[in-house]
Amino acid sequence: MKYIDRLHAAIDRCQSSAMVGLDPRLDHLPEPFREQASGSTGDAAKALIGFHRALIDILAGKIAVIKPQSAFFEQLGARGFAAMADACSYAKEKGLLVLMDAKRGDIGSTSEAYADTFLGGGYQNAFPKCDALTVNPYLGLDACEPFLEYAQKHNAGLYFLVKTSNPGAVSFQNHGTPPLSEVIAAQVAEWSSGDMGEKGWSNIGAVVGATRANELGSFRELMPNTPLLLPGFGFQGGTADGLSCAFDHNNHGAVVNSSRGILWAHERPDLEHLTGWEDKTAFAVSEMIEQLSLACKK
Repeated sequence: MKYIDRLHAAIDRCQSSAMVGLDPRLDHLPEPFREQASGSTGDAAKALIGFHRALIDILAGKIAVIKPQSAFFEQLGARGFAAMADACSYAKEKGLLVLMDAKRGDIGSTSEAYADTFLGGGYQNAFPKCDALTVNPYLGLDACEPFLEYAQKHNAGLYFLVKTSNPGAVSFQNHGTPPLSEVIAAQVAEWSSGDMGEKGWSNIGAVVGATRANELGSFRELMPNTPLLLPGFGFQGGTADGLSCAFDHNNHGAVVNSSRGILWAHERPDLEHLTGWEDKTAFAVSEMIEQLSLACKK
């Protein structure tokens, strides 16, 4: 089964398009993991393994997909990469899809190595196969081709950066006539048409920030069959308002990501009445799901 069909089946089971990003910052882990992480690199990696397993237990059944951000794991070197692999494996055991947020993109042979690592399992299955991967397309078509080939070979998904959620994105992505982001969107739409799932959506997706709801309609017109990854919900200021155009009548077509809004829920003063980081995290997840349910239905 293609990635997009697996994703939509999982969304139907959970009845939500919410996604949670794993962006582990050691100084924001809940206790007792934060104290454990203050030791050696090995201690920090063990803390991440314990925290993410407990977090995934909370998320399983509520959301369809997690999005590990590789940079925060890579800070711990080989032990961090192993902790990321453990999170991916455990999430898949619990029925969650894994969308790896690595934003890779390089010349052909290097892109092939990245694609093999995250989508193909790497050398002798050294890393768990992820269901999808974020890709930086700005090195050109030849840099993207290996990712497209591996995605088709392994029934995996791709999300190409089109219009990112950060404020500085406009410096480059708005450049030119038409803007560079629209040039990329047109190319992604072309790729999307060549790798379609069962219900009219492609395996090939695009990243458009949830902070850019005012632009979302135009990008949906440019990429009518392209599934969208909408990051920036919550902590970065993105809300559910204006996101409905990303979805069809089945609430398919996009996933909306929150990272810090969920991971740092234990730090919210308004949740002090709840006991334990687990209850605060579960509350934040349910809150996000409800907000998306109310605002994204057509």
